[in-house]
Amino acid sequence: MTTIGFATIGQTPRDDLVPYLLERLPQDVRAIQGGVLDGLNGEEIAALDRGDEGLHMVTKLRDGGSARLAYSEALPRMQRVVDELVEGGAELIVIVCGADWSAIRAPVPVVNPGRLFPGIVRALAGSSRLGVIRPDAGQVEGTLRQYRDEFGLDVAVTHAFPYDDKALDAARRAAGELAAQEADLVWMTCVGMGEEMRQAVREVQGKPVILARSILARVIAELVA
Repeated sequence: MTTIGFATIGQTPRDDLVPYLLERLPQDVRAIQGGVLDGLNGEEIAALDRGDEGLHMVTKLRDGGSARLAYSEALPRMQRVVDELVEGGAELIVIVCGADWSAIRAPVPVVNPGRLFPGIVRALAGSSRLGVIRPDAGQVEGTLRQYRDEFGLDVAVTHAFPYDDKALDAARRAAGELAAQEADLVWMTCVGMGEEMRQAVREVQGKPVILARSILARVIAELVA
């Protein structure tokens, strides 16, 4: 039996995501979870939002709400989460957030979506026009610069927030924007975006759609096969 430690920038349990991943893994996998926001109250969580200063991420809360937090605030807390998961018996750490967690250190393998996802998507996009859907509007400009200037891709970027009851409408709107910009391939970057959002995008946009959580599940499956 392999024990996987799922580390989230939000609160645990991530019942919107971890069961999806486990359904695609061998049955003898054991899951433990840890969250950056576990044990924090509302004021403490709000203090992790640095406004427009630096890289920010959004995440789901246990009560169904959402939070925005700065990467600089999350990183040391994520290291503590990883340490606790390893102490709890994790043989593989999976960070369920698309930021780059290269600074994290652990004595076991760490799946870092922030390095994994761009490599896969760049290879799949090639010379095609890539449509990118981010979870937060504040991430659009930075993503456009990164994918265009750093990755050298022909890219269009929009957003669709996945953590409320308007997620499908947001996905359809985003898909319409990418269709208007003639995207050939759509990349849904956030692990909080589920299969229903992917289907909504596909129905409107009519092109192949890559889903972050699906890629993550497939890579984990290779590691524990």
